[in-house]
Amino acid sequence: MASTLDEAVSSGPSPLDPAEALQAGLALHRAGRIDEAAALYRQVLEAAPDHPRALHLLGVSETERGHVERGIELLQQAIPCLDATPEPHFDLGNALRIAGKREEALENYRRALARNPNYALAHACIASLLTELGRYEAAISHCQTAIAIEAESIPARIVLAVALKEARRLPEAAETWRAIIELEPERPDSYAQLASQLASLGLFKEAVHCYDRAIALQPDNVSFHCMRGGALIRLYDGAAAEASFRQALKLSPHSKEAWGGLSWTLRLLGRFEEADRCLERLREIDPTDLRDVRHIPATGKQQQDVAELDRLAAAFDNPANKSEDRIAAAFALGRLLDEAGRFDEAFAHYAEANRLMRENWRADGDRYDPVSFGCRVDALIATNTQEAIADGARAGNMSELPVFVVGMPRSGTTLVEQICASHARIHAAGELDAIPLIAWEMLRGRQTGPRLFETARRVADRHIVRLHRLGRGALRVVDKLPDNVLLVGVIARLFPRARIVYCSRDPRDTALSCYFQVFVQGAQYFSYDLADCGRRCRDVQRLAEHWQKLLPLHMIEVNYEKLVADLEGESRRLIDFLGLDWEPACLEFYRTERTVATVSHWQVRQPIYSSSVGRWRHYEKHLGPLFAALDEPAAPQAMSPDTPSSSA
Repeated sequence: MASTLDEAVSSGPSPLDPAEALQAGLALHRAGRIDEAAALYRQVLEAAPDHPRALHLLGVSETERGHVERGIELLQQAIPCLDATPEPHFDLGNALRIAGKREEALENYRRALARNPNYALAHACIASLLTELGRYEAAISHCQTAIAIEAESIPARIVLAVALKEARRLPEAAETWRAIIELEPERPDSYAQLASQLASLGLFKEAVHCYDRAIALQPDNVSFHCMRGGALIRLYDGAAAEASFRQALKLSPHSKEAWGGLSWTLRLLGRFEEADRCLERLREIDPTDLRDVRHIPATGKQQQDVAELDRLAAAFDNPANKSEDRIAAAFALGRLLDEAGRFDEAFAHYAEANRLMRENWRADGDRYDPVSFGCRVDALIATNTQEAIADGARAGNMSELPVFVVGMPRSGTTLVEQICASHARIHAAGELDAIPLIAWEMLRGRQTGPRLFETARRVADRHIVRLHRLGRGALRVVDKLPDNVLLVGVIARLFPRARIVYCSRDPRDTALSCYFQVFVQGAQYFSYDLADCGRRCRDVQRLAEHWQKLLPLHMIEVNYEKLVADLEGESRRLIDFLGLDWEPACLEFYRTERTVATVSHWQVRQPIYSSSVGRWRHYEKHLGPLFAALDEPAAPQAMSPDTPSSSA
């Protein structure tokens, strides 16, 4: 039996009754039967070619059917007679936006607002366009106005969340997604978006919980499973991450995202042959996909045949490729040419890769300021005295559980962590964000006297409880976050009996290794400029020397070159410093199975090797900026030692 709508249409309005025809057309339009609606609008225009409402509605339907220029033409014809109403201006704005004419679209949205200042959807569309144009604060203002008009507007809140994220106001973006979830708790994408925001804030456990909720609502969504796997990697739970990616592949055996994620996970678990088979499958699915090159800069021996080099060169040279793919190809070319002993060619590609990295930084993104960093180091040295540390330590937690491995990236921190992790009584927790967060919490409170001591003790006790949970009975728990070298003063106050391992290496090799590596997005901005690499090495070294003088009983230096030359002697010295009995398994660190989620994941799966010692000599003629930076004098002293730095 025909529906009511079908009956109304089949009875057919009189061609001379445009009101009934338009009403029937609107009913069809709202039901998604756009072609039938457009036919009725045309009937009206055949009888009355200048009918403004028919022009308006046909313009909207043509736009929705993909005939955007025709839609714009019809809407522009309608507007002179409908100028006083906001909807035609709004719909013309939509059509212009689809056509890529964003400024004209903005003007028409504003005309709609001029005719109805309480048009919430127009505010939301303006906000969305302003976000695309990078005008985030103006976008946020329009969203807030839309929400004030319609308190439960989901579209306005979604645009607000996006604008806040782009404006780098991540906690507010997360709160906005929470508000959306409260209004519409069965919308799975909201949980996934909240999870993404939480992951950006380093709250990976909370992110996984949100992905679980999204998957419960939409279990067949492949992207949700893949994003969950990515968050689990950041929690150093490789086994669970593998399960997530394999579930994604059950749902979609040709998912490039899932094959790429599974390959990376297996690589971090040390299962390199399986990882390579995943990449082979990825290439079978899409030979043009460049996910398979992203592991090359951090992985050992790779094929160096002419075809592979040509493929990478073509990927880099193609401006149509995404910037991250071109960057990955350039770093990969550098790695393969380095292994082939073609050092001048390798350096040229590394230089191009780093140039592209710098070019693709967001205009409002983080930057490394070597002068500010040097000033911060000077202030830390000046204000962290023996007396200041001792005074602060009175509020600390006396547990010997925590061990901190600090230093420059690429200075051997992951190797030291892996040696420790091979001991039965040591748990390696990876790169925890706890100490930077604690430092922020204490700084934000701006407390003094007894209240500061109370806060310090509370956060210290809370952290030790967390470490006990992570360690599951271990006597030592290692936090390997290299940049904690900036927060040794905080560590010494909170955990007076903690042990700190400072990893050092020839700064020429350290700097070059940083320059040759692409780090996790948003990290280590200094590494993409040779001079900045040198300055950072120099400043970290002099800060570490200060900490060692200040904490001679609780801090040890492990030098990479010495460790390579005498693995057993240096490893025994390390384990003795940690107050534990020696275990021979520490010498077979490369056999220890665990998730290693750093760029050194391949190196620590190999027996000790010396080819990375003195590597800088192959590139000596290219390293003038680095040598000059290493010889520069220290920066002038600053006054604010504890101000957290995005570059740190």
